[in-house]
Amino acid sequence: MADTKEQETEHYEALRIYTEETIFETAYPGRPYRPKRSSILFVYKGRVRMKEQIQEIEVSSASFLLINTKYVYEILEIEPHTQFRLMGYDRDFVEHSTFQLNRVKVYKDLKNQLKRIFTIPAQEFAVFWNNLALLTYYTQHYKEIAYAEQIIQNYFNVMLYHLVSIVTPLHEEQVQQLNRQEKLAYDFFHLVSDHYLQEKSVQFYADAMHISIRYLSAVVKEVAQRTPNQIISEFILNEAKAQLSTSTNSLKEIATTLHFSDQYAFTHFFKKHQNMSPTQYRASFNSVK
Repeated sequence: MADTKEQETEHYEALRIYTEETIFETAYPGRPYRPKRSSILFVYKGRVRMKEQIQEIEVSSASFLLINTKYVYEILEIEPHTQFRLMGYDRDFVEHSTFQLNRVKVYKDLKNQLKRIFTIPAQEFAVFWNNLALLTYYTQHYKEIAYAEQIIQNYFNVMLYHLVSIVTPLHEEQVQQLNRQEKLAYDFFHLVSDHYLQEKSVQFYADAMHISIRYLSAVVKEVAQRTPNQIISEFILNEAKAQLSTSTNSLKEIATTLHFSDQYAFTHFFKKHQNMSPTQYRASFNSVK
């Protein structure tokens, strides 16, 4: 009986569909984490409240969220009786499958969206939900079905193109609606998301955007009600919290990853922004295991 159960739960690892029961195999409850691979969260009904980087977000019925491996997430609340699926997939799965050139372009288009959460008509969402059920079946039984991998790739292909057909026009519409200051603030957030692990200086971002620090600071403060330094620090703090709560890396290793001069500089930074030491923060999660 145990052997049968083990066989039933052996999955196709290049693409996984997680349910309400299995979500915490890939996401950490109640703590910041960085996704190991790109994912899309589909909420059929109910509500999932999360933190994406420094912003709280909510994914509700007939909605989906594009999850980016560059970002740090935290699941804050899953409303009782919520039904959802999380589709996680490896980049290699996208790059080494059929229709490679078109799919890689579509994949990149999907990752570079300003808008991350999309609510669509229930009838259209039902199409995704049905395809997720089919993908779940084939990924769980891929060893028993001839050409299962090709079937999985083609269902994924259908979903990917359908998703981009929804998100791309909305992305372009939203970008067009941004005024100059909002566009500059968006560009700053996007640059910080890409470079905060290496670059902590506001000067770097101002130079990259070809504007002065003074102008960048004024624009970001007006749009986001926070200074550029505060935003950069929040990104770094979220990454530090994710590593402390979900890895066994030493403080020295984390300090090196975050490009601090040493672990003492990292400890000083963390304590300043979190009001506790990195060791105390890590211990707070170890104590509830």
